Amino acid sequence: MGLFPFTFIPLVLYCIASIFLYDPSNYVVTPGEPYVHPFWSDAVLGMTLVSGQNWALSYGDLIITVAIVLMLFSILRTASTSRMTVLGNMVMVLVLCVYIVLFLTVDFAGTSTFFILTMIALIDTLATVSVSLVASHSSVDAVPD
Repeated sequence: MGLFPFTFIPLVLYCIASIFLYDPSNYVVTPGEPYVHPFWSDAVLGMTLVSGQNWALSYGDLIITVAIVLMLFSILRTASTSRMTVLGNMVMVLVLCVYIVLFLTVDFAGTSTFFILTMIALIDTLATVSVSLVASHSSVDAVPD
């Protein structure tokens, strides 16, 4: 589990949902309007708040929330100085590259939801590498016994 980047889970979920639910004839992009696939803006959960405001959680919001929670677990896991952490960081960079390539080249990944997932993967990668560097420096003795 040390090599498995948690940001890979939202990538797989997004790609599976987009591959099976993507239909470019479903929507028309107009200038000035956000480019969001209708599936990602569909409500998963809706409720009326005490203030009277109607609130809805969309599929896009849900996958971003899952990605943020997984990023927390990823950062907590990295405070280790094992060799597996270095390999795990390399795998995270590869997953980040997959996010970037998909965002730039695949039409169903050109949405604001996927862009935010890409930014989460970038921040997760940078934070994980930073935390593992700090952890590795703090475990080195300045004066050997």
